[in-house]
Amino acid sequence: MKITRDDRPEDFLRLEQLLYGNNYCVWVNVYGPLDASQSLADALTHAVSRDSVVGGAKDVSVSEVQEQVMELLLHPGDEGSGPVDLATKLDEITLLAEKLMQTAHVHEADDIKAFWFKKGHPAYPVFWEFAYDVHAQGKRWILVGSSSD
Repeated sequence: MKITRDDRPEDFLRLEQLLYGNNYCVWVNVYGPLDASQSLADALTHAVSRDSVVGGAKDVSVSEVQEQVMELLLHPGDEGSGPVDLATKLDEITLLAEKLMQTAHVHEADDIKAFWFKKGHPAYPVFWEFAYDVHAQGKRWILVGSSSD
């Protein structure tokens, strides 16, 4: 028997629980603080997965990150998959999404890059995914989320 311990913050686990649904689950995490002087590839290999390979990256603004994270977390799905009773949980989901972005220091960022994993994603993205390399206060945080079936 394999026992796995999930050390992510309770707020992340609660957010995933609220977004669970029919043939649908969400996974989120923040890695950091990490050394901002490392390359993104080195930071991912050290903190996320030894198999991590970046497929590409582009500069994004704080507002773009906030909008995309909220849009994806509030993805309603379709008849066969999606969060159950999303509208009734909207306030708590919004609060927890804000805490997720605070943990990643999105609001304080000096520089943010959206990137995608060519290999080594820490979860199993099916419907949507996001990954951001956030630089703030001389440190780096990696914000990752995805949904799957």
